[in-house]
Amino acid sequence: MTVAVGVATGLLAGLLGVGGGLIMVPGMTQLLKMRQHEAVGTSLLVIIPIALVGALVLGQSHDVDPLVGVILAVASIGGAVLGARLTRTLSDRTLRRVFAIAVLVVAVIMLVSAGATMLHEGIGFHPGSRPSGALLVVLGLAIGLLTGIVSGLLGIGGGIVMVPAMVLSLGLSQHLAQGTSLFVIVPTAAAGSVTHFRLGNIRLVVAGWLAIGGVAGALAGAMLALLVPDQGLRLLFALFLLYTSARLFRDPGAAAVE
Repeated sequence: MTVAVGVATGLLAGLLGVGGGLIMVPGMTQLLKMRQHEAVGTSLLVIIPIALVGALVLGQSHDVDPLVGVILAVASIGGAVLGARLTRTLSDRTLRRVFAIAVLVVAVIMLVSAGATMLHEGIGFHPGSRPSGALLVVLGLAIGLLTGIVSGLLGIGGGIVMVPAMVLSLGLSQHLAQGTSLFVIVPTAAAGSVTHFRLGNIRLVVAGWLAIGGVAGALAGAMLALLVPDQGLRLLFALFLLYTSARLFRDPGAAAVE
């Protein structure tokens, strides 16, 4: 059962450029009867090899932007440590309500953008409108910091924040945003998991079995992502955001999401 949860997590991560906590954290709390904080910490640790495998597969097809990735990673590492520490002080229920609203808004924007582009109406951001110079650095640092904080708080890799932010504000293609997201998730999740390990929130044996299935799933998911057209992949990601938002609204006290 644990390996199967890992496979499903890896498949989602590789296909959409996210950490997969939407599957992994509920799987640990509901099926393995782990405490919420243990599930969050263990999730972050397992996300590291899953994201690394996905990034390597997509990187071979040049779907990783190292410059953007490094900028985001610099800020996200500090944000992840801060987010992990904030788990002691913030209400899960309030945080997830606010996060659900933000996810819903982004999902609608991405659906409109992808749908309009597929209809040749030219709405939305395109790779040619990418910012550069100081603006790129400022936007990248802001996105990275937000990603890290949310990652540490909710036990996620941060792709649910990074991917739409890179597509809508940095002008990256969906494939490039997802590959870069997986690249950034590796150090972000590592920083958060170190803090959770010090807090005693990681079950190493469970993490090992999840990682075995997760790596296999990530390989399959990343290769599948390469076969899907960019706008089709954007639509899939937007639908994933809608599902995530609906789940949070329905049960704001549920396990963390990716």
